[in-house]
Amino acid sequence: MKLVTTNHPLEQLNRALREADVVLVPIDANDADPFPGSMSDILRTLCTSPMARALITRASARWTVSAATAQDPLEPRVGLIVLALPIQRTLAGGRFAAVTLLSDAIDGETVDQLAHSARIDARIARTILATNAPWERRSVKRLARLVASLARSEGERLVGVEAGTRLSAAWEELHLLHSLSSEMTLGSAPESFITRTLTEVRETLGCSWTALRVSGAAEPLLDASLGGIVSAGIAPAAASKIFDNANAPSRAIVVGTDLVLAPVRRNETVLGLLAAGDRRDGDNAMSNWERTLVETAAGHLAVFLDNARLYRDLDAMFMGSLSALVSAIDAKDPYTRGHSQRVALLSRQIAEAAGLASNELKNIHIAGLVHDVGKIGMPEAILRKQDRLTEEEFAVVKQHPEIGFRILRDIPQFAPVLDGVRYHHERIDGRGYPHGLKGSDIPLFARIIAIADTFDAMSSNRTYRAAKPREVVLAEMLGCAGSQLDPQLFAHFRSIELRGYDALNAAHAAAMRDAA
Repeated sequence: MKLVTTNHPLEQLNRALREADVVLVPIDANDADPFPGSMSDILRTLCTSPMARALITRASARWTVSAATAQDPLEPRVGLIVLALPIQRTLAGGRFAAVTLLSDAIDGETVDQLAHSARIDARIARTILATNAPWERRSVKRLARLVASLARSEGERLVGVEAGTRLSAAWEELHLLHSLSSEMTLGSAPESFITRTLTEVRETLGCSWTALRVSGAAEPLLDASLGGIVSAGIAPAAASKIFDNANAPSRAIVVGTDLVLAPVRRNETVLGLLAAGDRRDGDNAMSNWERTLVETAAGHLAVFLDNARLYRDLDAMFMGSLSALVSAIDAKDPYTRGHSQRVALLSRQIAEAAGLASNELKNIHIAGLVHDVGKIGMPEAILRKQDRLTEEEFAVVKQHPEIGFRILRDIPQFAPVLDGVRYHHERIDGRGYPHGLKGSDIPLFARIIAIADTFDAMSSNRTYRAAKPREVVLAEMLGCAGSQLDPQLFAHFRSIELRGYDALNAAHAAAMRDAA
């Protein structure tokens, strides 16, 4: 007799019982039989016939719902024995009974009735049953103990499997939380973080695609060209159609069998909708486990988007204050109007050519903007003097890097740029100021700003001289490479495009003429 293999939780118990001439049958007559056998399996054919299923359903109603332990055998027809299984319904995937036919049922009406219901020949059924040495009535108690023992053993195994499944799910959730948390840094680009999150969720769930549609206060965080949608494994247009056809749920839900939707919400503010679909692993269906993981990811996205929104507002406020500070510097000396912006532009270009990271590019730009903030403390008579400065006056000017450092050092946001402000007048040969640093002891930001500052100082009009021609400026700077300027960074400077600088310089010159 060949048994059909299934993925049912009780498959192992079914095989063990069948070896003992017992059949595992769903108690509810309307439930499909998960262990279909061939017509040659006469015992199963008889015990799962419509009549047998109806008898089992009615007889099992006598069992108390709360009793998960073995109970007295039932005999709804002579020789038809029905035994309870002490296994939790949630673990077993339903309610089942162990069923068999005793030897004294073979020659009685029971086999005739069951064979008629199963539409098989009763005489053939009797012959086959008799050759398999059916259970005797005197052995029913032993049979009940065997079934109870096998069921308890299987129940313990299923509890272990369930615990392992829950442990695995918990591990996957912890892994996802750790992965997302490690990526969540203040100031991270929203699109990059969202893409990494979607990819992580997609890989963890084993699904074909994931997507996020942002809404409300989160919309300005993404580039307008994205249409508010970031996706992984699916085209944004296709994801948009899915979102358009879905009703936004109030909590994470499984839609059908292959789609999970989870609102991205921070407190009462809805920031978007997260979706995951077309699972490739396991049974290809989404379950509560997948729903929980998507809900977890949605919670992390909500925290990130809310923080990104607040960071954007703070950054806008910071940049506004920075702009006001730069304007105050320019107001001290009209002849240097725009100098800070131009130095910031050139510094960023040099840093980019040198391969600095994106966050460093932003910091070097800020450092360029505030590198001369110390001049706020300089007398205007010295800054605007058209004649050559005296030694005493130049000594005063040489204090501006240190004054700038003291102005900014207590503001946390300026911590990454302080070296650029304090040391941008140091020289590679050690003859600079204010500390006489030499070579690589001079911080990188300071060496970059020194090049940008020198180029702009010679390329723009000053109170004491006119701007020098481009070829003269570059020739003089080349002569300073290795003594005043860092030669490697100067090589990067020579590679950058100066059209943006020229346009900015022309705009500043026009503004000065208009103000005159």
